[in-house]
Amino acid sequence: MLLHLFFALCSQLGTSETYSVDLKTYVTDLGVPAAILRNGLIPCAPFSPTLAITVRVLELYRVTQLRCPHLAIQPFVKALCDLHGIAFRPYLRQQFSICYDLYLQIREEVKTRVDAALNRTSDNWRLRNACPACTYKLRDEGDLIFKMLATMDGNDSLKRILRRTVDLPQADDDGDKTPNVGTSKERPDSRKVGGDYYLTRENVDKWAKESLVKLLPLAVDPAMDEAEKNLCEGRWNNMINELTARMWGIFDETGIFLALCRHGFVLVVVDMVQSGEL
Repeated sequence: MLLHLFFALCSQLGTSETYSVDLKTYVTDLGVPAAILRNGLIPCAPFSPTLAITVRVLELYRVTQLRCPHLAIQPFVKALCDLHGIAFRPYLRQQFSICYDLYLQIREEVKTRVDAALNRTSDNWRLRNACPACTYKLRDEGDLIFKMLATMDGNDSLKRILRRTVDLPQADDDGDKTPNVGTSKERPDSRKVGGDYYLTRENVDKWAKESLVKLLPLAVDPAMDEAEKNLCEGRWNNMINELTARMWGIFDETGIFLALCRHGFVLVVVDMVQSGEL
């Protein structure tokens, strides 16, 4: 069986020609996408794809985007269209996004299988081997006062507002209608970040304020004398200011919190989803 595809965006690096190619499918191939992937191409659809992108182009975008996170998919696709001399169409950005997501999933699956073959599947393996300078010890090396120095902090540069429905109640005696904030109208997203860099939301939610309220009273001795109590306790307003809580309540994600060793290697990352810096 011969599969005929037109590749609008999958030229080799350094060239700007578009071309057509005939791909052979074998009995061992699990469908058309498998035959396309075997030839180094990523299709944009599971059945009857009309466009595919080479792995080299997707890898170029991945590496470039790591160096410049502000490089979005749309300007990159527009640049490819300029190289090929074709007009940009919005659906090309969506097709590229589909191919790129599939490419990242393939990379993650390959990494998972390689780690399993090397017995690197424990929960804390990468954390214990993240930084060669901090975690690898030479033979006859003396003990340091501090075996590892780390720092962690969060930022709010990746805020994302939670979109909700607005319910308009009946007007009151003065004719005013105060809108009520309804339920979320965000599209459900069940995807999870692969790898062992990100902490899961379940681990983070254990430190939510509701959980801490239940735990903190257990650490307080009821027999403690009033004079021995901390004088700063009544003045400490961090994370309990009502106005600040209302302001951050409009966001679904408030940013990224990460931990680094002193050599700049990422230890763990937390996506602050409806949490803030817990």
